[in-house]
Amino acid sequence: MKKLFTLLFAGAMTIVAFGQTALSPNPVLVENLDSDEFEAVAYSFVTNESSEEIEYTWTRNTIEITEGWSTAVCDLNQCYLSMVSSQDFILSAGLTGNLDVHLYPAGIDGYALIEVTIEDNDNEENSVTGVYLFSSGSLSAPERINNALKIYPNPVQSDFFIDGGEAVERIEIYSVSGKLVKEVNLQGRNAVNVNDLQSGNYIVRMWDQSNSQISTNVLSIQ
Repeated sequence: MKKLFTLLFAGAMTIVAFGQTALSPNPVLVENLDSDEFEAVAYSFVTNESSEEIEYTWTRNTIEITEGWSTAVCDLNQCYLSMVSSQDFILSAGLTGNLDVHLYPAGIDGYALIEVTIEDNDNEENSVTGVYLFSSGSLSAPERINNALKIYPNPVQSDFFIDGGEAVERIEIYSVSGKLVKEVNLQGRNAVNVNDLQSGNYIVRMWDQSNSQISTNVLSIQ
C-alpha cells in the first residue's frame, strides 16, 4: 500500500459519533504542510454527549509515517510523544476537549496516517476512531493524487456515487489499518453499496481500465 496515504479529501469534514461520544472534524487532513516548519497540527475535538462524566482511554496507531517524522497526541491535559501509545483522560458531561495530533517533519517531505481510538473505559461500545492525515506540499507527481474524483454522499449509509465514475473500472476499499475489505468491478456503474461494511472510516482507491490508480479518497460510513 505504498503511496496510499498521499491523498485529497472529497467533501466537507464531518462529525462521526458512536454511542455518547463524538469527534469532529473526522477525518482531518493537513495538506501541503511545510516540512521546514517545526510542527504541523491536525485539530479535532472530542465531546461527551452523555449526562454523566466519562473516563476515556485514547490509543494511538501509526498506520504509516515517513522515516524521520514524529508525532504527539495532545488531549485536554497535555501532549504525549510517540513513546506513549495510550493515555486516560476524564471528560465531564456535555463538555468538549481537544484531541489533536501534532506532527514534526524535521525538514523531510513525506506523508503520514495516524489513527487515534477513543474508548469509554466502562462501555467499549461507546468509542470513536479519528483519522489524521498529513502530506507535504512538494511530493512529486507520481506520489500525489491531484485530481481526486468526488464521492458522495460522504458520510454514507448505504450507497455512494462517483462523480466522473465512467473513468473508473474497479475500486478497492481499505480499512484504516490497511486491510482490503471490499473490491468492486463497476462495469459502467457509478454506485457502490457499502451495507456490508461496519461504521467507520475507510480509504477508497479507484483504478481505470489500464489498471492505473486514478483517485484515492477517504470515506466515512455511518
